Amino acid sequence: MKRRLLIVDDDRDSVRLLTAQLINSRWIEVCGEALGVEEAWAKLQENQPHLVLLGGIKGTERGVLCQQFRLAFPHLSFIAACSSNELMWEPFFRNLGLWVIAKPIEPGQIEALAMMIQPPGMVAEAAPQQHQYVIQEQTKSYPSQPPSFSEPITGSLVPEMTRSKQLITVYGPKGGVGKTFISRELAIFFSMQKNEGVSLRVIAVDFNLDLGTFATTLNLPRTPNLFTWVKDLDTQLHSYIQGQGKDPYSISSEEWQEYAQALPLSPQQIEKYVVAHPDTGLHVLTSPRDIRQSFEIRDYHLYLILETLKQSNYDVILIDTAPDTTDATIQALFFAEHVVMVGNPVVDSIENIQRLLKLLREAEYPEERIQICMNRLQRKEMFSLDEIRAYFQLHPSKKIFSIPDDVEVKKSINTGTPVMLQSGRIPAKEAIETLGKALFPVDEEQVKADGREKPKEKTSLFKWLWG
Repeated sequence: MKRRLLIVDDDRDSVRLLTAQLINSRWIEVCGEALGVEEAWAKLQENQPHLVLLGGIKGTERGVLCQQFRLAFPHLSFIAACSSNELMWEPFFRNLGLWVIAKPIEPGQIEALAMMIQPPGMVAEAAPQQHQYVIQEQTKSYPSQPPSFSEPITGSLVPEMTRSKQLITVYGPKGGVGKTFISRELAIFFSMQKNEGVSLRVIAVDFNLDLGTFATTLNLPRTPNLFTWVKDLDTQLHSYIQGQGKDPYSISSEEWQEYAQALPLSPQQIEKYVVAHPDTGLHVLTSPRDIRQSFEIRDYHLYLILETLKQSNYDVILIDTAPDTTDATIQALFFAEHVVMVGNPVVDSIENIQRLLKLLREAEYPEERIQICMNRLQRKEMFSLDEIRAYFQLHPSKKIFSIPDDVEVKKSINTGTPVMLQSGRIPAKEAIETLGKALFPVDEEQVKADGREKPKEKTSLFKWLWG
């Protein structure tokens, strides 16, 4: 049975050429061509393809477009056709569940993928970074109108079992800007909140794999940690591969990645690897205590951990990253629904944020996900927020969140007592509350905070570390 292919690309000549090349294909039937997003929605409903080839469409981001299509047409498989400049983002497209091929497109590439796609009613082989699922016959008609592209996808459009989590990545392209402080305070803030009367389940993840200090800032132990989970993942992988009749030590790295992608996920097991903050119940997945252990954490480990977290019952997943562009940081950025980009109002920090924004724009990363946060802002700075906004080429209406420099912040860092747990009016605390409410809707009344006793004064961080 031929697989029906819809080609979505605004390059009319390339579309016509590929259609002509596939006209005698044994595996592919081109069932439609769309030069724009609205036309693609109409073709999806009218022609009901099995496979969608996503080329370039000006003004859209393929990952986001793919997710919007998938909400209405969950049985579809997607291919991203990338130019040579775009291939650097191949791992990230795969993390979003897209097959990736290089331009110029060869018909054989499409046919090879089509052989792995089964018609409706049969078990489909999983695309890279996806798990097997059964495609069921459609019992309801497709939506007559696609979701609006001018509005974000809302929870009402997402089935309950596939509702995405609020995964928030806190990132700063320069060290020493207070990124981990912001991460800690946001995590504590969310752990004290309710949404529609239900207390939020919150987990903080330290993705600064070699030099992370998130646990230290809360006076928490570093065991168990991410590496504990990584070791268990490898044990499961070895058993899974052996169950397939293979020797784990004789397969290629490519085969190992494929087996990793097919490994069943166990969100219910996450609590085995976390430590809990006693004052708030916040769960923390800490980085390895031994730097050498971080060298053994591979990209497939990170993918499996992030994918498992997304399928968990946590309401807020907050990831603290390293000030770099390693695979851990990039995966955290591309998995996130929101990114808090932290900097200071100084030249080198501002320049690094501008460079990162430029890189993400070239990759068509959805800029609406990004919130800029200027930490340690003083009353008299060399640069105003308006000047910084202009330098970043942000829209005049785009808010830059600012956290004022505060003596209470320095004290909280040294004692391991978050400012969110301190009583009284603290400017930094109020600023973080404002940022938190912009990231995730919470009930106005902080029910959990009511009646809380003032935390006992803790010893200094250095005394805690070394006695």
